[in-house]
Amino acid sequence: MKDINTFLLELEKTLIIDPSKKERIDSSIVSLQSKIWGFFQDRLHKIAVFGSYDRETTVPGDDEMDVDILIVFKQKDFQPQAYLNQLKNFAEENYPRSEVYPDHPTIAIEMNHITFELVPAHHISGSTFKIPAPRTKELKWISSTPEEFKKRVTLKDNGNKGFIIPLIKILKYWNVLNGKLFVPYELEKYIISRDYTGNLFRDYYFAACTNLSLIATTLDQKKVVQELREKNRRLRAMEQIKVFDYIEQEFQSFLPFPK
Repeated sequence: MKDINTFLLELEKTLIIDPSKKERIDSSIVSLQSKIWGFFQDRLHKIAVFGSYDRETTVPGDDEMDVDILIVFKQKDFQPQAYLNQLKNFAEENYPRSEVYPDHPTIAIEMNHITFELVPAHHISGSTFKIPAPRTKELKWISSTPEEFKKRVTLKDNGNKGFIIPLIKILKYWNVLNGKLFVPYELEKYIISRDYTGNLFRDYYFAACTNLSLIATTLDQKKVVQELREKNRRLRAMEQIKVFDYIEQEFQSFLPFPK
């Protein structure tokens, strides 16, 4: 018999990458970085892992889980496609058994256990880089500050009882279960933008879910948010009348423990 807070905390603890898989991924990252340095040598300023894997907000069950690798070139004169072509040549030469394909604005290397997204960049100043713009943008380069975003997530988590990263993982897991209707990065931005009150994790969960409609723009997004709101209404009602036997059953209908 579990109350809402207990269920959510136990669920979050299951939302981890399998340790053996994580070990293989980390080993592949080290190998990939070494090959990139060897291929490009003094043409590079730095290589860095960024994105959800670096922030530790990746969740299991996401078939499209990938690791983003920022490859910062010293040369600034080329257009994005020239860098992407160089990265594609590198990937095809060094990973002939893997599927390599453009996934603008990246070059993807699809392995059995993970997909690497190689992102070309050049340094502007401080922690600001220029990366290729998505195809939907008219600009060829856009600014990106991945290190700053990671700091924002960490600071928000540290200032909120360590509940923010678990909250991100639960809502990203809910998003996976609903077909990834929301861009995961946008979910993270939304969660760290909110102010939270309360002493329990359940308070943070309900606060985030209550205002999720603020970023729901499509009909499908609005539909799943409304369904989530109704599920949470039922959970609150069960909690209020102390019908704890049904709380876990209700949760399992829309946030089941990973198998």
